[in-house]
Amino acid sequence: MLNLQQDMDHQFSGFHDLMKFRVREILIVSSMYDAFVLEQDGRLSEKIMSEYADLNLSFVPRVTRVSSAEEAFCALRERAFNLVITMPRIVDMDPFEFGRKVKDFDPGMVVVLLTYNTVELERLVRLKKGKGIDKIFYWSGDSKILLAIVKYVEDLFNIREDTGAGVRVILIVEDSPLYYSSFLPLIYTEIMTQTRLLISESVNAVHRLLRMRARPKIMLAETFEEAVSIFEAYRQNILGVISDIRFPIEGKPDPEAGLKLVEKIKSQAEPPPVLLQSSEPVASVKNIAFLDKNSQNFLHELRTFIQENFGFGDFIFRYPDGREAGRAKNLHEMEQMILTVPAESLDYHARRNHISTWLMARSEFEAANELRPKKISDYKNIDEARDVLRKTIRHVIESYQHGIIADFEAFERESNFVKLGAGSLGGKGRSIAFINSLLARADTFRNYEDIDILVPKSIVICTEVFEEFLTINNLEEFAIKETDDDKIVEAFIKCPLPVRIQTALKELLDKVNYPLAVRSSSLLEDSHFIPFAGLYSTYMLPNNNPDITVRLTHLCDAIKLVYASLYYQSPKAYGKNTHQRIEEQKMAVIVQQIAGEQYGDFMYPVVSGVAQSYNFYPFERMKHEDGFACLALGMGKTIGSGGKVYSFSPAYPAMNPLFSSPAEFMKKTQSQFYALNLGESDFKPGRDDSYTLKKLDLSRAEADGTLFFTASTYSIDNQVIRDTISIPGPRIITFANILKYGLFPLSDILKTLLKLGENAFACPVEIEFAVNLYRDKGKKPQFYFLQIRPWVTGNENFNVDIDNFMKEETICTTIHALGNGIFEGLQDIIYVDPDTFDVSKTLVIAKEIEKINRKFILEEKEYILAGFGRWGTSDPWLGIPVEWAHISQAKVIVEANLKDFKVDPSQGSHFFHNITSLRIAYFHVQTEGGEEFIDWKWLKEQPLYEKCDFVRHIRFDKPLTVKIDGRSSKGVILKP
Repeated sequence: MLNLQQDMDHQFSGFHDLMKFRVREILIVSSMYDAFVLEQDGRLSEKIMSEYADLNLSFVPRVTRVSSAEEAFCALRERAFNLVITMPRIVDMDPFEFGRKVKDFDPGMVVVLLTYNTVELERLVRLKKGKGIDKIFYWSGDSKILLAIVKYVEDLFNIREDTGAGVRVILIVEDSPLYYSSFLPLIYTEIMTQTRLLISESVNAVHRLLRMRARPKIMLAETFEEAVSIFEAYRQNILGVISDIRFPIEGKPDPEAGLKLVEKIKSQAEPPPVLLQSSEPVASVKNIAFLDKNSQNFLHELRTFIQENFGFGDFIFRYPDGREAGRAKNLHEMEQMILTVPAESLDYHARRNHISTWLMARSEFEAANELRPKKISDYKNIDEARDVLRKTIRHVIESYQHGIIADFEAFERESNFVKLGAGSLGGKGRSIAFINSLLARADTFRNYEDIDILVPKSIVICTEVFEEFLTINNLEEFAIKETDDDKIVEAFIKCPLPVRIQTALKELLDKVNYPLAVRSSSLLEDSHFIPFAGLYSTYMLPNNNPDITVRLTHLCDAIKLVYASLYYQSPKAYGKNTHQRIEEQKMAVIVQQIAGEQYGDFMYPVVSGVAQSYNFYPFERMKHEDGFACLALGMGKTIGSGGKVYSFSPAYPAMNPLFSSPAEFMKKTQSQFYALNLGESDFKPGRDDSYTLKKLDLSRAEADGTLFFTASTYSIDNQVIRDTISIPGPRIITFANILKYGLFPLSDILKTLLKLGENAFACPVEIEFAVNLYRDKGKKPQFYFLQIRPWVTGNENFNVDIDNFMKEETICTTIHALGNGIFEGLQDIIYVDPDTFDVSKTLVIAKEIEKINRKFILEEKEYILAGFGRWGTSDPWLGIPVEWAHISQAKVIVEANLKDFKVDPSQGSHFFHNITSLRIAYFHVQTEGGEEFIDWKWLKEQPLYEKCDFVRHIRFDKPLTVKIDGRSSKGVILKP
């Protein structure tokens, strides 16, 4: 027994030397916005804290961010770094050249390339070999990839010495960055969960410490030779193997490489557990666990395998006889359990220091050290011990609060940004947090001291609440597979939110009585390249029912409906187009003060707007870089849904849109506006997220006094527009008092914000905003900064020549195209028949297109889609109100005008944003003849493959070619 103890003491002393290499200094080369996401939403330091707790270390890596290669090398010369992470977008050097130069400077430095873009991922992988980049990782929006990168680098350096002390190894064999970036974070998370379980089950202090320092290492191999080398080097330490089936052997992809690796592994006397996975059809794999990568539940099934083979656990409260009394998986649940767990269970754990050990595993050293010396006999009774434990946990929770993002428990009326629960803020949430941070630091608004420029008060319900909601109600598998949106709504509405969340929301409603917007914030929403803009629901709540129980029901239902909208058919179709697994998406929810003013029974802002720093369609003196903005009276739904808006460039605010006459201006101006209906304090939620909004005529705005800022008058007698509403005549929304006469410096504020956003994101941006204005000089105007997102302008550096084609060779030509490149292999055109088109039948047309699109989904083919007005508008009188699920297979979209039906493209709409981010080729044909036309005559002469009442489908034997020059905005569709 003595020898055994001495041996364990020897192992204990040896574990002080484990993990000699640690990532202490990380250099990130990125834009300002990327850095904010990594450190704030990604919470890099917080996410690696649990690992350092397991290693009994009290430090966390320091992150240094620079914006350019020049700054990076200055930093490398000034201080020693352990890891360099670069984004593809750095301003002054190609990332591979940067990697090579870093290697020249420090040959031992690990350089990782982190990309958002699946489109360029394959090209980056081809360029990686020998180009200075050690590993490429793909960020799908889940910030846990950052933790995986740090752990991967540390394991790479420590594997040899640490395995000598008995540390175990998990071997991963995968050559696709897309896949290993998807499941490495999951595996690391499960390993740490398993480690905590082993700690809680340990028999003594020495054993617990050994377990903490013995976290299994992960080794990643991309080829057969690498995998065999790792396995043979550490065969005595291998805990398990997770391997793809197809990967290179001797430099060439081998479809049976994984099976050959398994044969070698199984030849061992005591082979470790093995999991094979593949995205390709494979024959039955006998006696080996297998996962299909195409499974909608791939990550869930992978997690299940890891759990069953390696084990994991929460803190489990037990009675002395071993029966479970409750469990806690985080500090919040621990606090609640301490208040409610039976006294004999609490006494049992307190006598054994289990709670302090659990805190130590979570890197809560101060709290753990405070509790550990105390004995149960130090307290008067168990209730006093309970109170001390609760206060200790409460102190730890409160210590997490930092900066301007406060925990919900610290919520006060003056708090501008609060988060509830754990996990990510989601894409929209982190952008709003970034704005809040940016506005607090920026000194560029000192010239506007008479204006409140701010973010609405916001509370983000983080993604782990969403995951818990799905789990406790067993909803995920159903929601992924279900194709009927109404059934999804029905199922989600019936299920309760976690009790603690309902309690928190009731506390919130006790403190706020203003109307609330309940907005989506999925992981990828408003991200680079795949923004998912406008695909999820937003609900506007009056929040004025005298019964708080009713208000709580409204709020909970709206949150659940936002959750449900993640699984609607349009987001699923969009996700499929971007190769995103729906199960990888997670939803946070933003509960936000509505930026508006009350006018009787309605509430709305005087101005809602969307502004972009890049103008796709400049005219006259305008340049692309001058930007573009769309304005509307009332709530912003008018803009986001593609309604009638006023558009202008902030560089030329007095320049009216291009209308042929005041009469045409009058015809195309906004004639109604959205307002929140405060008159109905009780309602039933549903699929339609606009049920609390009401369309009002301009006469109501005139009675409210808001037309003073936004309207002019159309003089019928002399057919001119007068910038006043003091004369009789039809009102026309021009925002003249703001844009021309400077009653509010909107253009200057937009230019400042767009420039600020571009510098922060290192790319063009789009912002959403709202403005409250008052005739009363004693009330300060309010500019609410609602949202910011990156704009993807395409790969315009790739030159495409489209000027050498005769008119008879082309089906369509435009000088208003979006995208860049050559699109080949398309053999189908679906078009709305100009002879039968009826604007009153656009809902019917949308259903016909949806029916045809379903066939293309089954055939896995893509097509060219052509029609009239705006695609994706919510106003059926402005175009065809399709959703993403209705046209998911469209690769080229054409919007055309008819002689008596002319509609401008809506640059501010969510539909328009998603077209560009999906790299869908977009044509807008404004006028027939000259440089723009569609050869309708030729299309009508082609044999029909399918015919509906309003829609025609042509299939050609030979493929069509589509070319777009992103620099000139010219596009052409060539005949086969």
